[in-house]
Amino acid sequence: MLSHSPEQAAIASEIAQQLGAYEDGLRELLQRRWDPELYRRLSDLFDEMQMRATLLPKLAASWTELLITRVDLTHALWALSSPSRINGKVVAFHARHKVLIEEVRRRCLEYVAKGERVGT
Repeated sequence: MLSHSPEQAAIASEIAQQLGAYEDGLRELLQRRWDPELYRRLSDLFDEMQMRATLLPKLAASWTELLITRVDLTHALWALSSPSRINGKVVAFHARHKVLIEEVRRRCLEYVAKGERVGT
């Protein structure tokens, strides 16, 4: 079996695009402070990406870290005493989460590049 099939490349490409939408939505959520509908949409999108990420074994470690930082960020948001103010903890968790979004996106693009080479 090929290490990076064209199917995996397609899945990775979709996840990379969805990560961009997720990141944009997360930024909007933090600017609005709290929007339950937007949070639900972002959670659904993340869950969808997570299901497909299981088909890309080389994402496993990075995806696990991304998931942990998402839980940390969500907990920090829920723990805010005043939802209209973002504290340093939320800012720090968001920064770490963004770094891991970029790492997962980079790994997805590696799948895409290798899948394209295999497909040609």
